[in-house]
Amino acid sequence: MCTLILGRDVLGPRTVVVATNRDEDPARPSAPCARLVPGQPVAGGRDLRSGGTWLAVRGGAAPAAAALLNRRPDPDAPAPSRSRGELPLALITAADPHDVAFSLLRTSAYGPCTALWLAPDGCWSLALEHGRGRVRPIGSGWHVITHAELDDRDEPRTSWLLEQLAGFAPASLEAAWERLTALLASHGEQGGPGVCQHEGAMQTVSASRVWLSPEHARLAQCEGRPCELPFAGHDDLLTEPVHDR
Repeated sequence: MCTLILGRDVLGPRTVVVATNRDEDPARPSAPCARLVPGQPVAGGRDLRSGGTWLAVRGGAAPAAAALLNRRPDPDAPAPSRSRGELPLALITAADPHDVAFSLLRTSAYGPCTALWLAPDGCWSLALEHGRGRVRPIGSGWHVITHAELDDRDEPRTSWLLEQLAGFAPASLEAAWERLTALLASHGEQGGPGVCQHEGAMQTVSASRVWLSPEHARLAQCEGRPCELPFAGHDDLLTEPVHDR
């Protein structure tokens, strides 16, 4: 995925709202939103080439999400030996995601990327680059990340989205999702750089919306560009008892 908007505590304490676009090679095969872990209320899309995912959402008694964004490639680094798509699944299924994150701090097995842990009790980022890693907490408010640092105002898309979200205090989840969906579907209106990508090697191929609170998780997926297709709800995949499909 190449654009992720995060609102922590913007709809009340211990709430998380997320909206994302996945930008990828259109020829790279993927499966639509479904159960990712047999017997567990964990859902998301799946990369059919390497088997991982870019976003895993968990419902049940401990709602959370784990997301992955590729960073700019490092031409001097050795070829990665493992797929970055493993990371969201490793985090979302871990008894202690922090233990997983800290075990990866000095790994060179993955290409440059940022993994995000998103949960009502805390959000943080794990950046892996140049054979090193760092974990940073994410505070309350609106945040944006693309292929660079979280809230990097030198990155045009991040900077523009942060400007659009400044002072935004949605009265409801529906109001938040309406605004965030419009931002995901934007093509350079109001002087922005364009968030929904239609050209180039990496194009917008899907989008996701996530809501987390201590008691609930919600997931909606657009299996295509958010400027062209609607979102479909997949809350049933996040409930217990689990009925795999």
